[in-house]
Amino acid sequence: VRSDACHGLMWRRGPVWLGVGWAAAYTECGGTELVAQDVWTVAREVDKALQVTHVPPHYGIELSNAFFSLERSGALPGAIEDCALGVAVLALNALPQAELRWGTRKAREYYLLYEELVASYGHMWNMSGFSWNLKTHQSAGYPLILGLREQSCFGLPLKIYVYETDFATKPVLCSQGMFASEVFVHQFLLHSSCRTENPAEADFFFVPIYAACVMTKEKKLADEMDSFYKTLVMEKLPYFSDQGGRDHIFLWSSETYDFPSWQDYIADSLFLSVEAVPIECTDFDFFSEETADNFGAHCQHCHWCFTRWKDYVIPGFVERWSVEKMSELEKPPERRSYTACYHGADSDALAIYKYANTTVRNDLQTLNGRANFSIGYRFARITEYFERIGDCHFCFAPKGLGYWSNRLYEVLFAGCIPVILSDHIGLPFDDIVDWGSFSLKWPMAEVGPALAEHLEWLLEQRPSLVQKMHQAVMANRCWFDYNSQDPNCSPYLGILRYLQRKRAMPR
Repeated sequence: VRSDACHGLMWRRGPVWLGVGWAAAYTECGGTELVAQDVWTVAREVDKALQVTHVPPHYGIELSNAFFSLERSGALPGAIEDCALGVAVLALNALPQAELRWGTRKAREYYLLYEELVASYGHMWNMSGFSWNLKTHQSAGYPLILGLREQSCFGLPLKIYVYETDFATKPVLCSQGMFASEVFVHQFLLHSSCRTENPAEADFFFVPIYAACVMTKEKKLADEMDSFYKTLVMEKLPYFSDQGGRDHIFLWSSETYDFPSWQDYIADSLFLSVEAVPIECTDFDFFSEETADNFGAHCQHCHWCFTRWKDYVIPGFVERWSVEKMSELEKPPERRSYTACYHGADSDALAIYKYANTTVRNDLQTLNGRANFSIGYRFARITEYFERIGDCHFCFAPKGLGYWSNRLYEVLFAGCIPVILSDHIGLPFDDIVDWGSFSLKWPMAEVGPALAEHLEWLLEQRPSLVQKMHQAVMANRCWFDYNSQDPNCSPYLGILRYLQRKRAMPR
C-alpha cells in the first residue's frame, strides 16, 4: 500500500472528531494481527527520549525499518487505525533512511504523510495515556529543505542560478549538526524567489556542496574531495569561465576549505564561510583523536585565505529543536543564578585541542569552584546544558579547532551574553549587527581571575548595562537562526544583503 493510498483511506473514513469511539480507535496502540504492540512501545520510547536528548542512530534505523515493513506488507492502513500518531512518529523518523535508500523525493512523500496524520489526529496527542512529542531534532527544518515552503528574496532584485552537484543530493541526511548551513543556504536559494533557471539573467551562481557531510558520513578523504572539486570546476560548471569564477559562490561550513587546491581554481570566487581564518594543512586527513599530533605538524591558520573585500562570514547552524528547548528553559535576567558558565571539552578531554592553540579552554577550568560560576565538562543530557546556560548571565565562547565556535550561537538562544575568547574570530553580519551591544570579547591569554572579577563587577556595579545587553541578545539572535520566519531578521536576509552590495560593485 503506497502512502498516497493511505491518504485516500484516511479521508474516506472521515474526520476523527465525530465521536469518542473514533478517537479510541486511532489512539489505542494495542497492536494488530500484522503489527506487534512492541512497535508502538519502541516508537513511544524514542519519541519520549527525543524530547530531552540525542538518540543513538540505530534507534532511528529501527523505526525506519518498522515503517518500511508496514508499507511493504500492506499493514499501513490498519496501523493508522490502531495508532495514527505512532505511524506519524515512524514516518518522521524514517525520512533520513528513506532518502538514503530511495532519494529525497521519497522522503518528501513520507513527510507529507506525517503532516497529514498530524493534521488529522494531532489534537489527540495525549488521549492514549501517553503524550506524543511528534518531533525529531531535525524535523522543523524539513519543510524548507524539502521545498514545501517557498522562500522570499526579501524584496531584493537578485537573480541566483543554483547548480546541481553530486555532493549535494541528500539534504535530509545532511541537515543535522553545526555544519548544516551548507544544506540550509542551498535549499533556501533553491526554493526562493531569487532563483533563476536562466543563466543569462543570473547575478550570481551558487555551487552547492555538502562537503562537511560527505566527509563525515561517507568518509571521503581530502584527495577524493580535491579530485571532485577539480572535475566540478573544469567540467561541470559551464558558466564558471565567463567571469573567471568571480560571480560563483562557494560555502564552507567548517574551519577548513575542503578543496585543498582551491587557490589554483577558485581563488577569485565568492566565499561564504563560518571561519574567517581557515585552517590550511599539508596533510588534510587529521581529524581524529588517533592522529591528533598530525594537526600540530601539518596545519596552521591562514590569515590571508579569507579576503574581506569579497568573502563573508556566516553563522554556524543550530537546529530548531535546540533553539526551542533553550527558549523554553531560559530564565529572565533578574532570576538567573550564575554569573558565568562554561561546560565543554579541553585538551585533557580531546587531544586535538592540544595542537590547536586552545589552552584557553584549559584556563577556563581554573575558574571551577568560584562562587556563582558554573565551569566544567559536558553534561550527560543536552537539555541539562541548555537549562544551565539559560540560568547564566554570561557564557564563555572559547576558540575551538578553528577560531569560530558554534557555542557562540548556542548561548545566544539561551539568552546568555557571550564572552568571546577567540582572538581572531570573524563575526557574522558585523556590517549589520552591533556585536558590542550584546557580547564581550576578552584576550585568550588573559583568561583567569581578572576576567571573573570584571564580570562580577558588571553585575554588581552596572546592572542596567547587563540588562540592556540581555535585551540586545534577544533582539539580535534571529540573525543566527536558519529557521527564522522574521522577514526583517534572518541569516538569509544577511547573506542576500551582502550579495546585493556585491552586485552593485564593478567586477
